[in-house]
Amino acid sequence: MIFQILDNKDECFGIYANGEFIYDRVPHDITRTWNWSPNFDGLGINYANIYSGGRKMSDTCPEELKHRFQKRQGKIRAFINAASNAKIVVDNHCMFEIIPEQHLKHYCEIKNEICEWVFDNYERPANHDFLVDLQEMANDIAKNPILVSQGVLKKASKHDLKAKALLSFLNGENKPICYNVFGSVTGRLTTKNGSFPIMNLKKELANCVVPKNNIFVQFDLNGAEIRTLLALSQNAQHPREDVHEFHMKNMYRDLTTRDEAKKRFFAWLYNPNSEDCITERFYNRDDVLKKYYNDGVVSTPLGREIETDDFHALNYLLQSTSSDNCMKQACKINKFLRNTRSFVHSVIHDSLTIDLNINDRHILPQIQEIFEDTQLGWFRSSVHAGKNLRDLVEVSWS
Repeated sequence: MIFQILDNKDECFGIYANGEFIYDRVPHDITRTWNWSPNFDGLGINYANIYSGGRKMSDTCPEELKHRFQKRQGKIRAFINAASNAKIVVDNHCMFEIIPEQHLKHYCEIKNEICEWVFDNYERPANHDFLVDLQEMANDIAKNPILVSQGVLKKASKHDLKAKALLSFLNGENKPICYNVFGSVTGRLTTKNGSFPIMNLKKELANCVVPKNNIFVQFDLNGAEIRTLLALSQNAQHPREDVHEFHMKNMYRDLTTRDEAKKRFFAWLYNPNSEDCITERFYNRDDVLKKYYNDGVVSTPLGREIETDDFHALNYLLQSTSSDNCMKQACKINKFLRNTRSFVHSVIHDSLTIDLNINDRHILPQIQEIFEDTQLGWFRSSVHAGKNLRDLVEVSWS
């Protein structure tokens, strides 16, 4: 049964389903709605927003329903604006307290029709359940605003313009990280406007970010995109050591440093016009592309369909698959930590940071095991820990 969520505030639970408003329970037969909500965690709901690739309802609405939808949207905005003009703080009230029931019913009905149209005209994405898990993790992360040492940031702002801008943006508040799971073509997470800017925080300023518990522990997948290429090539080689050192020792024997090996490999990997006979003895880009790229569309093994051109095809394939592979493990760890005092602080591309309560330190090897045991095979990770997000030192318990 299709339903609509009336309000996402914890104290404002309510849904519209089968022609009635329900405030005191979750019906057992609800199955489909527009957007994810934490109120339906674990219920196996299908979300039209995910079916449509994360597009807004206004962008997905079919032509025959647009006029009615826009009319009802206008009515809802009018009631909200009237409440604001009356000096009512809308965020402090439930939507069904502000909007008359008759108008709310009409609005929910047209939203139900749009949802039904989406479910009838779009295929269920292969990665639907993963995207639900990803939104759950993003929601959990947003519950813990980032703790910032104002003293450290103020000191840095005296000589660093970006520190000064961050200090002004925060204005003494601890803002949350609000991830957008549909913010990039490859599926890599981005952040929403007003979010703490974790994705582009200067490394030099990261010491202003401190844990709420005792210490940060950061897990990084080593050479994630390269290991993804190995997995997609069905190559049996999964180096236990650092992948760039492996290349230096086994492929580029004329090179003497890890950085040289890394630079040479990526110069070849993401430029389809480049040639490197030594690298091509170990890796075959063409075979991978033949398997996952056809008629301008990359189809990743983790369920994404990405339109692209020949030049960017391999880049998108590896970036998307590598990111999704990492995020799947991060979601597992997020659920694993729910009964502990520790929590996922942030995720950035191929790394995961835990805000660790020292009493949970015994589970760190298990967390690393979960992180490394991916759908694409075993991926080596490194572990760093520290009292702020910049000054992390490598640790090991093996």
